[in-house]
Amino acid sequence: MKIVILCIIWFLVPNVWSECVLQIPDNKEIAPLWKKNIGNRWSKFPYITNRVKLQHGEIIKGYCATKFKDIFNSVEVKRKCEYDDYDYDCQGEPLRTELKKIELSHNNITIECSGDSLKHESHLLNNLHILECNSVEWTVNMKSVQDSETKTLWCKEDHQILELSTNNLDQNRTLAHICYNVEEISLQAVKYPTIKRTTESWNVNKFLPVVLDDLPEASILSSEVKFLNSTLLHMENDVLTRYLETLSEENPWLKLARYEYANIIQSSPFMNHYNQYNQLLDILWWHDLRVTNWRRFLKALEEHSAVNSYTIYTGAMGAVQIPIWSNPSEFQFLDVQNGFPLPQYIWTYLESSDGKNPDLFVFGYNSPYAEFFDTSEVKFCADTCSDFDWLKNARSSFDYSNFGIVFCCSPESVKESSYARKLPYKISAPVLDISDNDATVPIGEEEVKKLEKSRETVESTEKPDVVEKSEIPEEPQTLGNYIFIDRNSALDSGFEGSGY
Repeated sequence: MKIVILCIIWFLVPNVWSECVLQIPDNKEIAPLWKKNIGNRWSKFPYITNRVKLQHGEIIKGYCATKFKDIFNSVEVKRKCEYDDYDYDCQGEPLRTELKKIELSHNNITIECSGDSLKHESHLLNNLHILECNSVEWTVNMKSVQDSETKTLWCKEDHQILELSTNNLDQNRTLAHICYNVEEISLQAVKYPTIKRTTESWNVNKFLPVVLDDLPEASILSSEVKFLNSTLLHMENDVLTRYLETLSEENPWLKLARYEYANIIQSSPFMNHYNQYNQLLDILWWHDLRVTNWRRFLKALEEHSAVNSYTIYTGAMGAVQIPIWSNPSEFQFLDVQNGFPLPQYIWTYLESSDGKNPDLFVFGYNSPYAEFFDTSEVKFCADTCSDFDWLKNARSSFDYSNFGIVFCCSPESVKESSYARKLPYKISAPVLDISDNDATVPIGEEEVKKLEKSRETVESTEKPDVVEKSEIPEEPQTLGNYIFIDRNSALDSGFEGSGY
C-alpha cells in the first residue's frame, strides 16, 4: 500500500507542478488567435481571461495577421576579464545579464508546455512573457480614377483616388477611399462601406465585434504617399480657439463659434484606425453639431447599418456666414486659415448596397447662426427624416439649432437645389454632374458672370476686413481649405494672414 501511494504521489506531483501560463495582452487588437486540440478538432480560445493555464505536454497554435512580435529573454553570460587576475571587479562578478532576442516573425507559431515553461522550437519562454502581434501599419496609396475597380463618377478625372489601407497584413485590407485634389492637397470626399454584423448565438441582442478581416481586401496598389500620413495640414485647436477669441472682441457673435478640427469620420467600427491617418481626414466642425445631433444621427446609422448594407460618401461644402454685431441682417465670411471660410454643411450620402433601402442624403448645418436665416435657406430641400423608422429616436432634436440642425433629402430633391453642383460626385446621370463643362443645375449668364467677376476680385485684391456676401463664390469647402500652416509662425505672428 505504501509503495502504491508513493507511486501515485510520484506521478501526480510533477503533473501538478508542471503547469504553464500563457499571458493574453490586455489590448485585444494585438492579441494572437490561439487554438488548442480538443478531441479531433482545433478550437479557438475565448478571451474571457488574461491567463490561460496549460498542462505539461499540451500543444497550442497561434496566429497573427501582422506576424508575432519578437521577444527578449534575460540570459547570464560569462564576462571576459581584460586584466585577468588584476581585474577584481570582473573576478568578483564573472557573470553579466544580457537580453537575447527570440525571433517570432511568423504568422503562425506552435507552443508546447514543457515542465513549467512554454517552448517554441528550441526556445524556452517563461511565464512572464506576453506573446502578442505586431501593431497594424497603415498607409496611403495612389490609385487611378480610371481604375477598373474604382471607376465611378464620384471623383473628378483630374483628381486622385487615395486608398487608405494596411501594409503589413498577410492579406492587406482597405479602410476607405478618398477623392483628393493632389495639386491643392485638398480632400473632396470619403467613400467607405458599412460592415454587417451578426449576433452571438446565445444573445440575439448583442452583435459580434468587427475585426480587420471584415474589411475588403486591398487591391493592387500603385505608388505609396508616405508624407500624407504625418504632414501637418492645419493649426492646433488651442491656436484656433485663441484666434476666434481675438476676433470675438470686434464681433461678439463669434463667442458662439466653438469650432475645432476633428476627423470627418465620427462613427465607425474602425474609428480608431481612421485616426492612424493623423490630420489627413480632419475638417472644421462646429462643436455642438459634432457632439450632439450629428452623433445622434451616426448612432442611429450604426445600429441600422449593422444589418443593412450601404456605401457611404461624406464631405463638407459651403461657407459659414457670420452676422455682423452692429447689423445682424448683414453677414461676413470667416476665414480661419489660408483665406478659406468654414464649411457650412457636413453631408453624408447613403447608397444602398443591398437594394433594401432608398438612397439618402443627410446634411448637418455646421453653424450656430441658423436662427438668422429663413428655414428654407438652411434646409434647401424637402426634409424626409420622418420617413425613416431607423431615425425615429434620433430625429426628435434635429430641428434644435443649438445642437446643429440635421435634415434628410432624397437625391431627386437635392438635384433640384442650387447645392447639387457643389457635391463632388454624381449619383446617376444627369444628377450631380461634376464636370466643369457639364453643369447639372441651370445657371443664368448673369450669375456666371457674377461668379467669374468675384473670383477675379478675390484673386487680384487683398483680403478686406469685411467680405460682402456676393464677393465670394460659394464653392465646396473641404479639407484643402485649411491646410499648410506653420505651427510656430502661427503662434509667433499672432495669426498673421488670417482674419475676415
